[in-house]
Amino acid sequence: MNKRFSTLLLVLMTISLAGIICVQGYWISDTIQSNEEHFSFNANESLGIVAKKINEREFIRYFYPLKHAIDSIKTNKKNYNEACLIKSVNSELNNETKKVKAPLTKEIKAVMDSIANSLAANNKLYWRHHIGAKERLDQLATTASYEYFLYQNLIKEYTSKIPINKRVQKSEINQFLTRELEKRGVKVNFEFSIYENETSTIVKSENFYIASQGMYRTPIFEDDEGKTNLYLVVNFLGKNSFVWSSILSMVLLSSLLVLVILGTYFYAYKQIINQRKISEIKTDFINNMTHELKTPIATINLALDFMKNEKVADDSDMRKRYLQMIRFENDRIHDQVESVLRISHLEHNELLINKGAINFHEIIEKAITHVKLNVDKEKGYIKTHLNASKKSIFASDEHITNVIVNVLDNAVKYTNDSPKIDIFTENTKNSIILKVADQGIGMSKYCREKVFDNFFRMPTGDVHNVKGYGLGLSYAKKIIEDHQGKILVKSSKGKGTTLIIQLPLITS
Repeated sequence: MNKRFSTLLLVLMTISLAGIICVQGYWISDTIQSNEEHFSFNANESLGIVAKKINEREFIRYFYPLKHAIDSIKTNKKNYNEACLIKSVNSELNNETKKVKAPLTKEIKAVMDSIANSLAANNKLYWRHHIGAKERLDQLATTASYEYFLYQNLIKEYTSKIPINKRVQKSEINQFLTRELEKRGVKVNFEFSIYENETSTIVKSENFYIASQGMYRTPIFEDDEGKTNLYLVVNFLGKNSFVWSSILSMVLLSSLLVLVILGTYFYAYKQIINQRKISEIKTDFINNMTHELKTPIATINLALDFMKNEKVADDSDMRKRYLQMIRFENDRIHDQVESVLRISHLEHNELLINKGAINFHEIIEKAITHVKLNVDKEKGYIKTHLNASKKSIFASDEHITNVIVNVLDNAVKYTNDSPKIDIFTENTKNSIILKVADQGIGMSKYCREKVFDNFFRMPTGDVHNVKGYGLGLSYAKKIIEDHQGKILVKSSKGKGTTLIIQLPLITS
């Protein structure tokens, strides 16, 4: 995949994904805000109606007994002056639109006390809403508004001095509030309290508390100027649940879809990065293989050209020498092709591995002979510390030898100085462990994680001309795992590398 195109594709995917998430976030935020505003509107409207009903109910409880008492006073000549007082207040107002004021005389207060005591003694009467009373009062307020306001002010002035727990009951508030909320489709749990002068009174639900959110309040028992020191405070415990309930399914669905898109995005991102790496590895492999094959082919062509020379044709020693050179270079090409084919067969589980009982120490010694010449040439050493007493394994002589050769070959290649290699063996339970320790350039954490990947070649720093295709340790890992063994690497940058192989012993 073209690098520029893949980068552009990743940018477009990232922008699209960010846009989708932003749109979803904006939609959710806007819907939640709208639901909260709708909830607040319904809550405040319900509280306002509840406060109005509490006021009306108190007025109704006092109005009819008070009106009946005053009507009786009017018919009593002895108390005619007090009756005239009420009448005169009405006549003074005439048709002017102003608030009605009437004194709470001793006689009227005595009547009100009598009514209050009577209502308190009869609980049912005290809290009962007279049938049709509200409709008759509404009619009275429109047809005889001054008389209505007169009684209203008398009742307000008197009841303002009564303790709140004798004016309204908890059950009354709970009933009104539940009914009004259900009318508006708001089914939430709530706790409430009557506050007087910013202090909670005894008129409150059992579990009421002040919360940081979901608190609403409304004034109750206002005077004719709209002033009061009493407030109904409600804590809606289920506000958040109610706000989220209508969109929860959509939020979950959209979140699921966003997660699917995110997963697809990261999968596509990973695939694009992997394809880019594979493309780079493939290019590097082709270049490396071309270089590795080009050298022996050029040497073979050069040897053939020399053999065409008449002097060489007549010299049997020279001809033999060039033939050996051709054979050697041909073997090199064969080995390089075979190393690639072995990996291909392993990837497709097509590699034929013939196993048998072998002496692991003998395999190690044989592998050392393959690299001994290069070690001696670089003036290094290979020291063996074969301490394992049990050394028989069921394995492939050829492939295990190739594995150890590859390990030793890397120890020779990746060093700044003369190669210094120590080989250890030991037994643990039913296994034999091989440790190949060098004093080379070591590996970083990134290299340790990638060293067994196909085509991975470790950066060599100041070490030049390190040949290979990055297949040696990948091949070694697959062979060891096929033998039910384990292979791992321990290394630190600049402190050398220890490669550890564990293989099962023959336990018969």
